[in-house]
Amino acid sequence: MPRLVDHQERRRSIIETTWRLIAEQGIENASMRDIARECGYAAPGILAHYFPNKDALLLASYQLICERTNERIAAGTKGRRGIAALRGLCLEIIPADPLTVVEARVAVSFWQRAQTEDALRAVGRDALLQWRGLMLGFLAEAEYDGECEPLADPDTVADELLNIMMGLHVTSMLDPDAVTGSRQRHLMERILARLSRSGG
Repeated sequence: MPRLVDHQERRRSIIETTWRLIAEQGIENASMRDIARECGYAAPGILAHYFPNKDALLLASYQLICERTNERIAAGTKGRRGIAALRGLCLEIIPADPLTVVEARVAVSFWQRAQTEDALRAVGRDALLQWRGLMLGFLAEAEYDGECEPLADPDTVADELLNIMMGLHVTSMLDPDAVTGSRQRHLMERILARLSRSGG
């Protein structure tokens, strides 16, 4: 009997190959022909069974990055609340390990295209809004539990955290020897410590 092909698994495999090529070559240089060859296909037309064109493949690639990040956030915050949950969220978003470094390099490539492509911009915007909403919930828990002083402007605190983490995506790509994973984690811990009573 012919082996059954898991359509979703094949899509994920193509997307992960796309991530790697974008991280290595840049988003414009990662052609459908190159992606097909790296996937073991003789011709790029095979990819059309899964993605009608490169734009569709790139959109799915960005969506999967956000989905994977959200899965890690859910696991990292499960059973936690307040500052502990906020820490779990932040440490899953920053590019501090080999997997998230690749994802960050790819995500930064998408940000440039998102300036002119509404679909990509919507994916990024929705992810930021979701993370911001989670942060506000965790900050409210921290206040309620007495982990931090009453916050005059929790929206600004969430915005600061979010923009610092997005900035780390860029600076870690530009200077990976200086902005290492351990350095990023240290920076986030300092910021979170300032929020808590123990951090002053």
